[in-house]
Amino acid sequence: MSRRSALKVGAAGLIPWLFSGSALSQVKLGHQDHNLVVIFLRGGSDGLNMMVPFGDDEYYKARPSLGIPVAKLEKLNDYFGLHPSLKPFKKWYDTGELCLTPAVGSKDRTRSHFEAMLAMELGAATGHSGTPSGWLARYLSMTQSEQDGPLRSVAWADTMPDSLRGAPSPLVVQSVTDFSLKTDDAFLKSLKTMYKTEGDSLVHRAGQQTLDALKKIEQLDPKNYKPLSGATYATDYLGNGLREVAALIKSSLGMEIACLETTGWDTHVAQGSDTGIHASNLASVANNVDAFLTDLGEKRKNTTVVIMTEFGRRIQQNAGLGTDHGRASVMMVFNGVNGGKIDGIWPGIGKDQVDEVGDLKPVNDYRDVLTQHLSPRMPEISKVWS
Repeated sequence: MSRRSALKVGAAGLIPWLFSGSALSQVKLGHQDHNLVVIFLRGGSDGLNMMVPFGDDEYYKARPSLGIPVAKLEKLNDYFGLHPSLKPFKKWYDTGELCLTPAVGSKDRTRSHFEAMLAMELGAATGHSGTPSGWLARYLSMTQSEQDGPLRSVAWADTMPDSLRGAPSPLVVQSVTDFSLKTDDAFLKSLKTMYKTEGDSLVHRAGQQTLDALKKIEQLDPKNYKPLSGATYATDYLGNGLREVAALIKSSLGMEIACLETTGWDTHVAQGSDTGIHASNLASVANNVDAFLTDLGEKRKNTTVVIMTEFGRRIQQNAGLGTDHGRASVMMVFNGVNGGKIDGIWPGIGKDQVDEVGDLKPVNDYRDVLTQHLSPRMPEISKVWS
């Protein structure tokens, strides 16, 4: 179930899950106490143009063409402001549901996409840690139960994200419509015939509950899903994915962790300022996440959304009107637990404040940020870091 080619399964493929455990019938298809949605911006998003330190003149000196004009920012305080494309996030910040942490990163110094992403997805200091499994996989293994269903962890991606490497039966899809139960009608018919009447035995009750579970999964229809409260998702990859995540959360099918990703953040050339490539990418994230949070309604209280990227960009713009690989970026966490503030340490971007090559220092370890925000609802999270 870890590759798209293995997604089209018959009902028989679900039976190992549905009949797992000594009690057979205790399949956990009810809504979980907490849902975690992780959105990874692959390519290294420019944190300095996401959460702009407009109060520091060094920012505009370093970015005469790429700096975001003060008048166009969504000001958070007298020093930081959000990129105008992130305007939808301002209301979540104001209501105490969004926490922002600047200068976030790992101890990786290679500035390699592969190494930096690997470090963060393994939950390690660097990509060379030798850690065999991902941080989400370790959490899922620690909290595994005989009652877990087949949709406990789902990734919307082409391949398994390293954060789920080693997890118990993760599902990887481009769309949950890939997940079909209609390829073995004869098996389903036989199962229905066997358990169509009432019975008191453990096996009989398990059969009835299995049929109910299969029916519930079959009825999941993301194409005709209707968002609530006027929420409108874009028809891009992230929008379609978040729309399906919302449908799964509301379906009570036992999903706990959803992983999504976007690409196009490696802005070496023609990055743009308040408009351009980076601005368009940010608008997609902001509008789709805003729609998702609006759509969830009351269920938002039990959902945490994390937006992270492998590293930030250099402070200085380059000759191609872009930015090269740096180290620190921004993490955004929506959950209403520690929101409505800017958290962590800000080292500054002055000449005597940057690292040895002139980059923003990653003084806030991404693992500390995740622990702070997730541990109130996922206590075991502090044990997963390598």
